[in-house]
Amino acid sequence: MDAATHKPANSNELQRSTTDLAAPFPYRSAPGTSDDALQAAFNRAVDSKVNTQLSVIVEGIGDAFYALDGNWRFTYINRAAEAYFGISREMMLHHQIWDLFPGAEGTALRRRYEEVVASGEPASFESEAVGVPGRYLEFHVFPYEGGLGVSFRDWTERRRAEEELRESEARLSSLANNALACMFYQTSHSSDFRERKVLYVSKTCERLTGIPAEVVQADPGLLYNLVLPEYREEMLAREIEAQHALRAFQSEFEMWHAQTGEARWHRIIVTPRRLENGAHVWDGIQIDVTDHKRAEVHLRLLVNELNHRVKNTLATVQSLTAQSFNRPGSRRSEEAANAYRTFEARLFALARGHDVLTRENWEGASLADIVAQTFAPYRCEDPEECPRIQIDGPDLRVPPPVALSLSMALHELSTNALKYGALGSSGGQVRVSWPVARKDQATRLSMRWEEHGGPTVPPPSRKGFGSRLIQQGLAGS
Repeated sequence: MDAATHKPANSNELQRSTTDLAAPFPYRSAPGTSDDALQAAFNRAVDSKVNTQLSVIVEGIGDAFYALDGNWRFTYINRAAEAYFGISREMMLHHQIWDLFPGAEGTALRRRYEEVVASGEPASFESEAVGVPGRYLEFHVFPYEGGLGVSFRDWTERRRAEEELRESEARLSSLANNALACMFYQTSHSSDFRERKVLYVSKTCERLTGIPAEVVQADPGLLYNLVLPEYREEMLAREIEAQHALRAFQSEFEMWHAQTGEARWHRIIVTPRRLENGAHVWDGIQIDVTDHKRAEVHLRLLVNELNHRVKNTLATVQSLTAQSFNRPGSRRSEEAANAYRTFEARLFALARGHDVLTRENWEGASLADIVAQTFAPYRCEDPEECPRIQIDGPDLRVPPPVALSLSMALHELSTNALKYGALGSSGGQVRVSWPVARKDQATRLSMRWEEHGGPTVPPPSRKGFGSRLIQQGLAGS
């Protein structure tokens, strides 16, 4: 070897060679030094550096890790594995894993380790821990330097949470699948309503609509095809509007049963729900309300029949009264005629109260309607030109007994105002108001009757029917 071939590498060669730690050592040996010995020393330095870097990584990944040689002896254990086993690394290194954990004999975990050694293929699996009974681990096992590398993490709490979630879902699914007259479903949220997906449909879908749940989940359009055509457009428009506004909605419609062909009434109630990740889903319930609808129709028929009979009864009472006051061959006095007119007017007031309640199916009545009905005979066609009656108060709902009592009481007051008060004068005015006051979480209504521009009225010498009605009958209601 001559001197010309023994010059050192330039800086570029040194830079290039030292960046490839796996490349052969680029320098020639110095005189009297073995090339093989120098190369071996360099390789050991490189291995030491690589092992140090790998150790830093393995210690910092968070998962437990250990390495076994071809004889199942521990060659490396990171801090996470040491903490998990509760045994110092010094006591475990260079000892066989099966000696330290004899309970692994015949377990599925040992069998999986042996399969990786035999096949040379990595494997990921879950298994109950051998060293710590009652804990569940997630393993990744792979061939490593003639033995095995094993990383694992404890997923016991996650497993328990998943099991509890599955049990909870099973209970909810069982409840939903056994509901008598409704089905539950869930859909995903999408900016385009038509791109949403059905995530869940309870088994009651087939009983309710005639189509199996799994078929509806695959093609929800099948349910829309069962909706009677006159309801589809409005129903779809309301759903799209609610989807864009993220607002709950409900709708009633008729749809055919896919198996029987019967048209039945359904009600859907759909509510958006925000998930922990910020996304939204839609929870829905569909109920068969056919029997409820039929009951409503039957009840309406009964109420109409009752109203008709009440009117007939009032007409019969009116006829009996007229016959009683007008007996054939008798001469009716002026006093009797006045009594008849008064009684008839009261009968009409009662009938008007019944009319208001009839329009509301006897569920209650509007206070404003009751007052307006009472003053209908006395109001001008144009209230602005002839403001004889002034009404001021919120439109409240009152129960039927109160509605009838108020109708009769207001009739007595207006009749009295016509005979003796403001309504009997051309410039007289009557104002009725009913402010509502709230005190101590209670609500109190105060109705006030005011007359202006009428004659001076002396206190009555006796208490008539109207006074007794207001002071006793109305107060009792």
